[in-house]
Amino acid sequence: MKIIDIEVYIVGYRKTDNDEWETLGKTHGNLIDAQAVMNKLSKETKQQLKLFKFGRAVPVE
Repeated sequence: MKIIDIEVYIVGYRKTDNDEWETLGKTHGNLIDAQAVMNKLSKETKQQLKLFKFGRAVPVE
């Protein structure tokens, strides 16, 4: 059995340090794509942005 690693990137945003992080509702499988979305949003809004990475190992049979 082989194991592959899957990583998912999510862009989060919030207005102030006291607010909870919210997401755009989209996931990106590529770090470069997620960073491009975050860069585009940083030009359009003054909200705080952060890139979250989630990963898991999935068995392949």
